[in-house]
Amino acid sequence: MLETISEFFMPALALVCVFYLNRVMNKQLMLAFALSFFYVYSFGFIQDRFGWWTAMDAVFNQEIAAVMAMVCALLSTHYKIGVIALVSMLGYAATLIGLNLTSWFDVFTTAVVCLPCWILFSSVKSEIKNEAALDI
Repeated sequence: MLETISEFFMPALALVCVFYLNRVMNKQLMLAFALSFFYVYSFGFIQDRFGWWTAMDAVFNQEIAAVMAMVCALLSTHYKIGVIALVSMLGYAATLIGLNLTSWFDVFTTAVVCLPCWILFSSVKSEIKNEAALDI
């Protein structure tokens, strides 16, 4: 049961992102998504090369990082849905911990690395609001 939850969580969250971000999607938000996923996976690649997490006896979880990027997008554009996504991400992390695939330290450090994604999406949100104000 836990394996099934862990396999379908990321695609389900991606569908939620598509549904809720469809109305506000513009070029800036698409670019922010591309940059955030590029950042997350580039950081994971660089981390694998230098072994920072391995030196701490930890694992950089790229799945958690990708989920965190989607949660950051939802938090910055639809706060209530973003909070629900954040809580569900913590449930997803608990599921992965229950399967002995990661630890809370891994999840916390991965989430801290993803904070620039939240800043990026927050700056895009302010641009979306400014564009909406100009359209009125």
